[in-house]
Formats: sequence, structure tokens, C-alpha cells
Amino acid sequence: MNSSSVRLSLALEQGLKSGAVGGYTAWVREVMRAVAAEPRAVVLFDSTIREPTDLLAGLVRRAFQDGVTDRYESTFAGGNRFVSAAVAARHGVDLDQVICTTGATSAMAMAMRAFVRPGDHVIVEAPAFDLLPALAQEAKAQITPLPRRAPDFAIDLDELAGLVRPDTKLILLTQVHNPSGAVLDPSALRAIGAIAERVGARVLIDEVYADFAGLGSAVGLSDAFVSAGSLTKVQGLFALKCGWAVGSKANIAAMQAANPQGDLGVSKLSHAIGALALEDMAPFDAHWRGVLAAARPVLQSHAAAMIADGLIEGGPPAVGCMYFPKVVGVSDTLQLASWLWEADQIVVAPGEFFGQSGHIRIGFGGDAEGLDVGLSRLHAALRRRSVT
Repeated sequence: MNSSSVRLSLALEQGLKSGAVGGYTAWVREVMRAVAAEPRAVVLFDSTIREPTDLLAGLVRRAFQDGVTDRYESTFAGGNRFVSAAVAARHGVDLDQVICTTGATSAMAMAMRAFVRPGDHVIVEAPAFDLLPALAQEAKAQITPLPRRAPDFAIDLDELAGLVRPDTKLILLTQVHNPSGAVLDPSALRAIGAIAERVGARVLIDEVYADFAGLGSAVGLSDAFVSAGSLTKVQGLFALKCGWAVGSKANIAAMQAANPQGDLGVSKLSHAIGALALEDMAPFDAHWRGVLAAARPVLQSHAAAMIADGLIEGGPPAVGCMYFPKVVGVSDTLQLASWLWEADQIVVAPGEFFGQSGHIRIGFGGDAEGLDVGLSRLHAALRRRSVT
């Protein structure tokens, strides 16, 4: 086993020992170090659309080539007002229903500070992106998982209603679901909002992938919802760290009261560029649609072949850039991830990081040609492993 394999295996072990808090993030950092040192490495776990660098460069030129754009303004008083206006227009809300943040993570942390006290009850979807339970743990909440079961990863509304208690303060969800790519339709979201309203709880919904579904924000369906969003995932503009929170006037006022300094990390520079992107999203929408138009058939073809060979179960989701299949005959996907790296320099995200062992998360928002190579190697590796 070479040094990069050792480091990656240790990162997998340490990530899970640390619990939900920071485990996945720490592992990704080590993955990036290992990949940089391995020319043959293929990364199959990324959960964003490929960065549109040409479009981003065009925005920067537009902002500064012939003077300084008026979108370049102080964010100290409450964020970039042009970002706020664009986000409000996208959600069909007033300006005082928006908070500018350094990303969806910051928006969710601000919401946790507003709505959860130590000992309060919080319901978190499972499997889940590890940030969600981490936020609840850091708030010292009592946590109850809300199962989202394979293969469709839907939410059982009766089960949710049975989990809600008088002391439930928050329900944490993602739309589109991370890691499975499942979508909650408006009728399900309305029902979830009504369940929360019965006990005065809020539903904090991470909508960084929501544009994939094309259904609009949950905020318009119930005052219980607080939405966190950003330009990071669908648009691939992770360099900007441009995010926001949207909710009812009362919920946003509560968040502002609990975070009187706002988000001091908001960048004057990146949010000026973010404002320009938000004001004309058509090129970025065309970008992600083009990326997926090329990548999705590649994924579907390889997934079908691996399913036919009895290596994985569960087809790709209808939307988004993530796939969360079950690996047949494997319960320890941490061990599998280590073996795939050591044997063939393939990186997949083990399901243990999302609270569901036996599954792996595959991202397909990048280059279609590289995806084809990577999935071919994954198929060959799983086939080889199944007969040894």
C-alpha cells in the first residue's frame, strides 16, 4: 500500500470516528491531496456542476474592465442589496425576507442559532449530508432521524407526523435530496409544512440543488419553511461563496435577532460578481443543462450495465448530478472505498458519511468523457471484486 493509500484509508477511519461533525469534509481534503499526487486517479464523488470558468471570467471582465460596477458595494450593513433583490425576485418575496450569507452552510448555521436551544428536539432526514446532523449536534439538540428509504428515498408523511413532538423546533431536509437525488413534490412539501405548523416548528430546507427540480422554492408553500440556497452547486460558482436565507418576515426577523452582526464573512467582491450572475441566470442555466445532457446518458448506460451484472441496485434519479446506488453484497462501503482507491485509484464517497452503509455516492456533474472512463474502471473493479 503506497503512502497516498495509507493516508486515504486513515482519513476514512478518522472521518467516521469524528462522527458527523466534519468527517466528510476532512475526508475530502485528504482525497484532494491524494488525487493531486496520483496521475491515474479518477474522482467520482463530486457533487457540483463543473465550474463555468469562461462565464465567470466574463462576469469579472464585465464588472471591472470598463470601470467598477455599481454592484461592487459595501456588504457590512446587511449584504449586497443587488443579491438580495435578485434572490427576492427569484423566490417571489419581499427584500426583508432575504439574508445574504457566505453560502448555504452559513445560512443554515444562522437559522440554527435562531430556532434551536440546547435540549430542543430536531428531526433530521436520513441518509443525510453530514452537515445537517452536525449542525444539530453543535446546537446540543435532541436528534431524531427521519428515514428516507431506498430505492425512492421518499418521506413517509405519517412517519414524520409520528416523530414530531411538542418540543420539536426544527425539521432538517434537503431538496434535491443529498445524497440520493430524490425530489419532494409540492404536495409533499405542503404536508410537511402543515405537520411542522401544528407544533410551531420550522422546516429548514437546504435548496442548493432545487433548481434541478424546477419546482420553485418551498418557502411559498408554508411559513414554516426557511430556505438556504447558493450559487455553488447547480451553477458551479463555488468560488463566489454567494448564498442566502429566505423565509417569512417573522422567521427572517428571528434570524436577524439571533445573529445581530449578520454574516461578517460576506465578500464585497464575490457578492458583486454573484449579483451579476443572479441578474442574468440564463447562461448558467444553459451551462448546467448542457453538462448534464452530455453526462446523464453516460451514467445511465454504465449504471444499467452494472445493474445487469448484479453489482449495484437502484437506478439513477430523474434530476440532479448525484447517484446513490446500493453495492450488492457489500455492507462496509468504507472498506470498499479504501479498496477501490488502493486497487485502481478510484474515489467514490462511502455511504457511511451519509449515515447509510452499503451505498456509494457518485457525482456526474463534470466532464462526460472523464465520467465514462471512471465508470468503466469502477465497473471493472466491482466485477473483479465480486469474483474474488
